[in-house]
Amino acid sequence: MDSLRYAILGPLRLVHVQGQPLKAAKPRQLLATLLLHPNRFVSTDLIADALWESSPPRSATANIRTYVRALRGVLQDAGLPAPIDTSAAGYSIEVGVDELDASLFESLLAEGGHLRDAGDGRQAMQVLSRAYSLWRGRPLDDLPMPAAWEGSIARLEAQHRGLVDNLLDLRLEYGDASGAAVLLSARLTDDPYDEQLWRRLVDALVAAGRVGEARAAYQKAVQTLADELDIKPGPELEAAGARAENGRSANWPNPGIPADRTAERPEPTAQPGPMAAPELTDPVRPPSQLPLDLADFSGRQGHLEQLRDLVCGRDPVRPPIAVISGAPGTGKTSLAVRLGHLVREYFPDGQIYLDMHGATQPRDPAAALTDLLLSLNLPDFAIPTDPERRSAMLRSELASRRVLIILDDVAAAGQVTPLMPGTGASAVVVTSRNRLMDLAGADSMPLDTFDDREAAVLLSSVAGSGRIDASSPEAEEILTACANLPLAIRIVGSRLAQRPDLSARELARRLRDETSRLDELSIGELAVRTSADLSYDALNPEEARLYRLIGHFAVGVFSARALEAVASPAAVRRSLDRLIEVNLVRISSVDQRGTARYRVHDLLRLHALGVGDDEQKAQAVRDVETVVEAILNKIRRANDALSFEYFGVLEHTGPLTAPDPSPFTEADAIAWLDSERSTFVPAIRAAAQNGLHDHAWRIAAAWGPYLDLRAGFDDWNGSHQQGLLSAIECGDRHGEAIMHRNLGQLAVYQDDWDNARRHFDAAAEVFAEVGDRLGEGVVAVGLGTWLRERGQRDEGLAQYEKAIEAFVEDGNGNAEALARTAAANVYLVRGDLDTARSLLAQAFLIAVRRADAHREAKVRRRIAALRVNQGRHDEAVRQLRKALAIFDGMGDDHCAAYTRALLGQALMERGEVAAARKTLLDAIDIGHRLGDRSVEGEAAQHLGELYLSTGSLDNARRTLERAARVWQQAGNDGAATACRRLLAGSETGVAAG
Repeated sequence: MDSLRYAILGPLRLVHVQGQPLKAAKPRQLLATLLLHPNRFVSTDLIADALWESSPPRSATANIRTYVRALRGVLQDAGLPAPIDTSAAGYSIEVGVDELDASLFESLLAEGGHLRDAGDGRQAMQVLSRAYSLWRGRPLDDLPMPAAWEGSIARLEAQHRGLVDNLLDLRLEYGDASGAAVLLSARLTDDPYDEQLWRRLVDALVAAGRVGEARAAYQKAVQTLADELDIKPGPELEAAGARAENGRSANWPNPGIPADRTAERPEPTAQPGPMAAPELTDPVRPPSQLPLDLADFSGRQGHLEQLRDLVCGRDPVRPPIAVISGAPGTGKTSLAVRLGHLVREYFPDGQIYLDMHGATQPRDPAAALTDLLLSLNLPDFAIPTDPERRSAMLRSELASRRVLIILDDVAAAGQVTPLMPGTGASAVVVTSRNRLMDLAGADSMPLDTFDDREAAVLLSSVAGSGRIDASSPEAEEILTACANLPLAIRIVGSRLAQRPDLSARELARRLRDETSRLDELSIGELAVRTSADLSYDALNPEEARLYRLIGHFAVGVFSARALEAVASPAAVRRSLDRLIEVNLVRISSVDQRGTARYRVHDLLRLHALGVGDDEQKAQAVRDVETVVEAILNKIRRANDALSFEYFGVLEHTGPLTAPDPSPFTEADAIAWLDSERSTFVPAIRAAAQNGLHDHAWRIAAAWGPYLDLRAGFDDWNGSHQQGLLSAIECGDRHGEAIMHRNLGQLAVYQDDWDNARRHFDAAAEVFAEVGDRLGEGVVAVGLGTWLRERGQRDEGLAQYEKAIEAFVEDGNGNAEALARTAAANVYLVRGDLDTARSLLAQAFLIAVRRADAHREAKVRRRIAALRVNQGRHDEAVRQLRKALAIFDGMGDDHCAAYTRALLGQALMERGEVAAARKTLLDAIDIGHRLGDRSVEGEAAQHLGELYLSTGSLDNARRTLERAARVWQQAGNDGAATACRRLLAGSETGVAAG
């Protein structure tokens, strides 16, 4: 491919040319147009369409001649003397097949197809792989995409899709599973809803030996189909998922470890290979100390495979050491014992099991050394008295044996370091509640709870045949109460098995009560509380206090910073590190800034609620109050730093109740709110659960400006639903009104008109009752918008005028500017442009005088709508670009999406087709992501109109159908009807043509 000179399969490139000699936009467009039609004359009209879409200047022909001359000079200076011929038919660039990637691409496709038809599939695969390597992305994706190119690019993209399918079949046929997985992943990026592609990807990954990735791919497929299409996987995809669980593919031999490996071991008479450990010349009674394997063991198949790979790895230099760690009740010992029984035959010199009692009275390493040496059949008189010599003797003995050692319930790395082999083919499996990150040479395998499928299988297995239907609501409720903890599931399953009089429904009812749930999760010597007590008892007072606080506070994810109100940052992090080490707390996620989020298992949270004496429990509630009070004050401080005024009612407008140690800058305030966002909804729930209802609704209300800025609809709903309940619970009528108004505004954003009206009516009643004129005005604006969007414009205008009166009386200029802008919208629709202009001028003046850039940007957007109505599109575009710069700078995607929708319309009216298309597509994407159907529908409708204006009828139909569907979902029947009318008109035009 060294002869390549031009590349268009991706960004336009001049190959082997240093720098970017061709910078001017029009000559680049011209070169791209010629390269899309190599060695053929391209008409001046087609070039003009490519350079100026449908509105070329009068001097287009002369301009093209100028661009051709400039292009020739640039290519010659770059050492690319490709002749550009001129004739009456237009212009042509002459390039050889090997000089243009698109031509070479098509040539290789033809060659590969011929080879495959001739039966030479392996050679065809190599040729088609060369073609695939030429593809760098969508052709010419760094240039504006004129309609004149769409046919050529669509042809190339269709050829690429065909190439991928053919190459995929060949790679599957010839066993290149990893290569097939690469192709399938690329295809799924473009078509994430194709079940067959997902099925083939799962099988390809299994065949490549990447079983973990195969399972992850299957889970992603299930999630994608559920989230986007609300469907479950079909039987073929489901079967592929089952194969991934078992590590077996439909198309290749099992790439994992066979269930029976006896064939891998040489017969006793065979000479050992270089990787085999020496055989003992005088074997005597090998130890066989493994505890009884659980007959109903289930789940952990992936962990078993990884552990079996590790301990049977036959590394003659580094004996494998595996550390299975996890929270109490995750089944560490059961997994280690099951592994030991599976691999017994790989360790013919014995299997030793030693309980190290780490959670109660840790066994002394010196005594453990003696036990190990005795287990290896050494006489007690031969065992040295010095612990270091015992350790050395153990290493010597293990060097010439193949022994599996299971060290169960280890307290710390120092407890087992002397017990580790130094070389040879023995293996050690350690279980511990601690992570033992300082155990040298060990491979870590942390255990979490079961997934839903594993949990259901274990419950059915332990409970016995016919005792419970794993898919029943009762089973789901029981497993939810157990939070998929294996120990808890085993306990409830055993109770069902041993108590025929206890129904699944009754057991589920008993487990609903959190205060007694841990008491129910106990049978015989098995108890979740007892298991967790052992870990809790190992904590120091500082760590125990934080654990109790987390039990009361952590009803979801939380950050370390949220807990720093009760201790210094260093103390919090020190205690958290310890809680993570002993698996009482786990890291849930780490964001792009490196900030960790933590989570505690639900049953451990209940355990933390119950530990400690009465005073310690009371202290934990006081600590929660300290934490949520600090969160509330910090949100208030962040609000003070925001440059825009919030349109709504804040819960607190006076001085801060705590001193401000270091005022936020606006950037720092938003960054802090972004980073702590996942903490706030759980904090609100925690406040409510601890009876701190005043804090609960106030945090929800204080969070309002940020939620509006970031369009955080899910968090908005979660926080305010609890906030409303808490405001009612503590009898705060003003808080109740704020919650109702904010929920009403959210419902408007989500086109939930019935709920919007219900909340607005409730808020209006309570604001009037408590005499809050600002609140009355804010609700009046919401009601005005509700009426306007439901087609009752006169009634809506009356509400806006009522709001203006309230805001003038209250002296709130920001709110007044918004209400005047909203009223102007009605006059715009009526066609009363003079009144609209007057209202917008007043609103703009208020915003400028108050130096409120956000309000200014919103008014500019409405002024632009006025200009569009007046046909003054140049002025509209200027206003919209200024508004968009402000919204983007603040990170307000929601307002920016509406601005882009209107900007796309204005650009379309100006004839800037490519820019309008891109802007409208961006607006559609943002609206869809935020769940705002109104902006998605508006932008899609404008885009459909744009496609109609350029004659792209297929694109127009698809886009207008989408717009009509979205408008229908938004409850805007008028807009949906308008889209369908445009569709009907386009189809009539085609039929008439």
